[in-house]
Amino acid sequence: MTIGLDYSHNNMLTLEASSYADFTQFLFASGYKLGKIEAGFYTLDKLEIYKAIIISTPKNVDLKPAEIENLEQYVRNGGSLLIIGARGGDYLNRSNLNDLNLKFGFKFVSDEVLDSVNYVNLQKRPIINDLKPHFITEQIKKIVLSSSCSIQTHDILEDEKKVKVEVLVRGGLNCWRNRFDGQEWIEEDCPRIPLLITTEYHKGKIVAFGTLSIFSSLGREYGFSAFDNDIIIANILRWLTTDVSSEGKVITINLQKDLFHWLDSILKQKNWENFSDIINVSLKYFKDNYKEIITEYEAIQQERMEKKKAQLKIKEEKAEEIKEEEVIDLIPQRKKEDLVDIISAIEEVSGEKYELSIDLEEGKEDEEDEGEDGDESEIIGDLPEDLNSLTVKQLKSFCKKNDIALPSSARKADIIKILLYVLGRD
Repeated sequence: MTIGLDYSHNNMLTLEASSYADFTQFLFASGYKLGKIEAGFYTLDKLEIYKAIIISTPKNVDLKPAEIENLEQYVRNGGSLLIIGARGGDYLNRSNLNDLNLKFGFKFVSDEVLDSVNYVNLQKRPIINDLKPHFITEQIKKIVLSSSCSIQTHDILEDEKKVKVEVLVRGGLNCWRNRFDGQEWIEEDCPRIPLLITTEYHKGKIVAFGTLSIFSSLGREYGFSAFDNDIIIANILRWLTTDVSSEGKVITINLQKDLFHWLDSILKQKNWENFSDIINVSLKYFKDNYKEIITEYEAIQQERMEKKKAQLKIKEEKAEEIKEEEVIDLIPQRKKEDLVDIISAIEEVSGEKYELSIDLEEGKEDEEDEGEDGDESEIIGDLPEDLNSLTVKQLKSFCKKNDIALPSSARKADIIKILLYVLGRD
């Protein structure tokens, strides 16, 4: 699959331009053989060595009538053309590309298409998702065509069975444009305006659209790597260079960057023809060993799922514990003075007298006991008869030393009861 790039009409798209480095790398990685057409289109024999020819936006240079005739005959005989315009069409670019385009049923309009709603950063970068089903639009969800001119189709005096013009990509409902009417630039709405077309002309094929920005490596938001731009370019070149009806199914896939670079290194080391050969071998191995691979993969997936469930359960339990602790911390600690004030207020309202039925000093005594003799944690000698003479800290220390289990919330009175029971005094 040899592709020729026009270098003879001051074209913008060249292999050496750093601004198109990603596209150039794609061409080489995809296995295309590339050639430069530097002497113009004057010899039909030299054109027919190429499966497809890319003509990209001639600047200030016209195609000669002989060149146009040779290109028309080249397509008629089975060749393919990718014709790329630019904003402003022939008027701004000072070219006569439409003299060639008109032979194939279309022309570039002297305008620039914008979108007032669906765009990337600037209205001149409309996001397009109005796509007609076709080999070229397979796997495409949306693309961005920055600073693009529109395309106008028309009937040509040819046998309808031998010429078929299709609009594959249209602008959105909010598109508008700046159009040169021959005297001045005017603004006007242009919903669903044609932006990419194909022509099947006798035995050959043509694809045309009106922007070079889709090949750019400089703008990640609108260039070759934006949205599905790289996929639609890949599909276009496949359609132009491949006999789709006779070959196997051709698809375009997105590879992870690490896999892409690994494949690229294998191509260079082992002299493989292209990525397709490696991918087909990989799929063949996968098909031949499908059951074993799937069984192993499902086991790995199941193990990962179990680990995730276990981790999630631990997180939920920890979250529940933290929640309980937070709730306990929210319970207010009432002081004796607070309860006395509350009871006094009730007595004033009701006229009755109330007495406290709980010992408000008990918890305080425990705290005070813990504070007394804070440095004395060990009990010297036997336990005294009066266990109340010991501090809470001493009692707990004794229990710990003698393996006597205590509730975490046990107070001094509770600890004494447990000790009396264990020691047989109760």
